[in-house]
Amino acid sequence: MNLGLETGSAAPSLIDALRPRAEAARLWSPRDLPKGAAVFAPGDETADVFLLLSGLVKLVYITQGGDAWIKSFILDRGVFSGRGASDAGPGESYGADCLEPCQIIRLPRPFVMEAVAGDAGLRAAYDDFAAWVLARKQAREAALLVQTPEARYRALRANAPAALARLPQGDVARFLGVTPVAFSRIKRRVA
Repeated sequence: MNLGLETGSAAPSLIDALRPRAEAARLWSPRDLPKGAAVFAPGDETADVFLLLSGLVKLVYITQGGDAWIKSFILDRGVFSGRGASDAGPGESYGADCLEPCQIIRLPRPFVMEAVAGDAGLRAAYDDFAAWVLARKQAREAALLVQTPEARYRALRANAPAALARLPQGDVARFLGVTPVAFSRIKRRVA
């Protein structure tokens, strides 16, 4: 079951397929970001595509009350995108924060879309990644709707223990949709 911590192979394949075109266009420029740095903040008008070459990033919504809700985590080699603030309604934009030191490539979305349209191999990698993201989102939605937070935590422990060990406990609580106090109770019951 994919609850949002599994990385799969689709993102690394897409990164590898994009690299030669990005290098040829002189857009392959890795940027090192420290732990705690914002890749982009909620409300930033970025629709660029970000390639995570190493590290751990969380995608997070901030509610009008200032609470953080974790959309997903991107681990090690992954692909994510900003959602331009002009495309998002109130409370619909999210930010990306480094939970570990990260190395990131930032590509303009028009470049990526043009590259995908012009290369059958890249298109196949993009389609595989899009299908993986859709399956991941559907599994996460189903888990949020039909499983208790404790059942989701048990599944994370069983299916992604190494990834789970890298996350701050407060972020795990937000990812499960519970308060840190409720998460402490769940951990005691599961232990």
